Amino acid sequence: MNCEEVKIIRVAIIGAGAMGEWLADFAKKQLGDVLIHDIDERKATRVARKLDVRAAKSLDEVRDADISIVSVPISKTPEVLNEVSAKLKDGALLMDIASTKSEAVAAMKRIKAEIELVSLHPLFGPGAKSVSGKDFIAIPVKPGKRYAEFKKILIKLGARVTEMNEDEHDRLMATVQCLTHFLLISYIASLKSMNLKKLGQVRTPLFDSLLNLAKAILVSNPDLYCEIQSFNKYSHLAREKLLESCRALDAAFEARECERIRKIFEDATKMWGEREVKNAYRRLYKYFEWGELEGGDPRA
Repeated sequence: MNCEEVKIIRVAIIGAGAMGEWLADFAKKQLGDVLIHDIDERKATRVARKLDVRAAKSLDEVRDADISIVSVPISKTPEVLNEVSAKLKDGALLMDIASTKSEAVAAMKRIKAEIELVSLHPLFGPGAKSVSGKDFIAIPVKPGKRYAEFKKILIKLGARVTEMNEDEHDRLMATVQCLTHFLLISYIASLKSMNLKKLGQVRTPLFDSLLNLAKAILVSNPDLYCEIQSFNKYSHLAREKLLESCRALDAAFEARECERIRKIFEDATKMWGEREVKNAYRRLYKYFEWGELEGGDPRA
């Protein structure tokens, strides 16, 4: 049997949080019959009614699923993967979407069931309207025909799927997620401590863009950001690099050492190229002025 003969018909989503709901909606539109399960039965029922999919009262109901996706807190993912794997039929595909992968993949490697195992990371949140132009990282632990078909569907829909191992993933996410989140959360905390009453009355393009990014992070569950930092074993290295840079910059500004700042600008411009730097500047003003002209937020 080749992968084109494999059809994903029944999909189980374990976890009815914001991303679980997004996955259930995506699966209904693109994959087939969907059921959703959550430890909070009322939450699963509410999401199922909203999306017109089935709510599973027990994990036993996932036994007929062709593909099961675990969408629970990072700390709970290994335990739930093990529990779900014992319920699945031979040949089924089991995936998780945890933002850190070392413990999830270690749990998968201990699973003895005759099923496919892939640790997946969608690099976007439930605000996404589609997967077109979006990135997925996949760690194929024990891939097979069902994973090949699932991957083909994502690519056909315009997504980018990059495969790597769990250590590469966590090292990369230490920068892509941990460093970014740490910077924005630190910025939010700093703004609050400054206690500037007229902060919202004046703005520059850079301030406006950064402030909107900071506001956007507040939509998500703070526990998720805490877990991403806590469970990624490389996150402390990223945070320390940022803190070192802050301390060095603080010293340079205090000493009026403009040469050090010029060097940072020169090196960064070489890294990305002058064309990309100028394009970024144009995009900054396009966002800033579009919002003023249209009376809305271009990032909404």
